[in-house]
Amino acid sequence: MPTPILLILSAAGFGASPLLIALNVEHFPPWTLAALRSALGLPLLIIIAGLSGPQRRLDAHDLLTGVVGGVLVVAVPFVSMAAGMQYIPSGMGGMLYATMPLFTLALAAVFLRDEPATLEQVLRIIAGILGVALIAAPALLGGGLQEAGLGTALTLISPLSYAAGNVWFRRRRKMQPFMLSALMFAVGTLTVWPLALVFDGAVSVEPSPYVLAILAGLVVLATIAPNLFNYALVQQAGANHAALAMFLMPGFAVVFGFIFNAERLPLLTFVGLGLVIGASTARLPKWLRARHLARAS
Repeated sequence: MPTPILLILSAAGFGASPLLIALNVEHFPPWTLAALRSALGLPLLIIIAGLSGPQRRLDAHDLLTGVVGGVLVVAVPFVSMAAGMQYIPSGMGGMLYATMPLFTLALAAVFLRDEPATLEQVLRIIAGILGVALIAAPALLGGGLQEAGLGTALTLISPLSYAAGNVWFRRRRKMQPFMLSALMFAVGTLTVWPLALVFDGAVSVEPSPYVLAILAGLVVLATIAPNLFNYALVQQAGANHAALAMFLMPGFAVVFGFIFNAERLPLLTFVGLGLVIGASTARLPKWLRARHLARAS
């Protein structure tokens, strides 16, 4: 498949996630929705892992990698994103999720010895924080601090946790990606289901064709499929090219929210998104970096 098509499909799948979460959370409480998402995605990943070829036997190191990764990349983001989408527009949720590379940059500077903090990183983090403030400002001013503020905070937990997972994986031995994903979804299911029973109790939902369709769409189209496309993109064009999907994702989230949920976001949120993306990708001019290095030495 051509690289641009893979990139578009990957970004569109990730971008559909906030809308489908927002639609599903109208029928399922957040903990239950997160549990269903991980439990229904697990058998698909096991099948994909089996079809991808022989798997190396897991040892204690691999299990620890998958357990911690499952909490950081599946359990926490699935719950927090579902909870946040109760209070803010799905397009705004997609913009906030685009802060993940920024959080990864900040956490890597703290926890990875080979990626120490620099003036460039500090400036990028400050610009990114300002961008997040601009994204959230219209909702906070229009809807009040209570609901919009809670939705923003809950949603930001998701990219922060995912970024922590990225840093965790950088410190661990590489694993076959589909086996790792299946292990993480198993961990997510085992950790979230009991908590869903505690916090949500017994949930009664009429399994109408619409409810089943949006739940299947969330699991297949917005969870499993974009990860498969992104994996193929990494293999075909490299990790840096695949990372572009994260920066295209908010655009799809906004378009889907507008088309299917009649959402309209103010211009200020797009200015904030531009700052976040710029902070995640831009670099200082060479002359300024050279001056900083000269002072540091």
